[in-house]
Amino acid sequence: MLFAKPHSRHSNKAAFSILEIAIVVTIIGILAALALPHFKRVRDESMISTLKNDMRVLAQEFYDYELTAGEYPTTQNTAGLFPAGMEDSMPRAWILPSVVGGTYRWINSNATATDAYAYIEITGSSSYPLRISTEQLAGIDEDLDDGNLSTGRFQLHGLSIRYYLK
Repeated sequence: MLFAKPHSRHSNKAAFSILEIAIVVTIIGILAALALPHFKRVRDESMISTLKNDMRVLAQEFYDYELTAGEYPTTQNTAGLFPAGMEDSMPRAWILPSVVGGTYRWINSNATATDAYAYIEITGSSSYPLRISTEQLAGIDEDLDDGNLSTGRFQLHGLSIRYYLK
């Protein structure tokens, strides 16, 4: 006597169990946890490299202006504006927030030759706070200057970064 196979609501198709799915999700989580520090380090290195390059390019524009005009441009304290006479030569990065936050300013003392100073400054604000550590700035100073953030051409001055040209 043959019995009819009862109909089941469950199909005979292969499927993943909840345990298998949990194991896969756990493995993906572990891999992500291992990868995140690497991605952060690469992002930070990219930011530092961009800042160093921006400082070199911007400084070169001011050197070129001084070579042509015989003096540096006057101070431009307002963020988002090019220094007078440099509208056509400065890269657009000047009027945008810097890669580390803050905005660019140009300061020229116009003082006598012995005590004159001129520098590019990145100033943090509530809208664009600086997002770089002192340790990262010290590494930049090692590459651009003397390795001391309180002396030389590259300095940390309060909540601002200054790159002195004279």
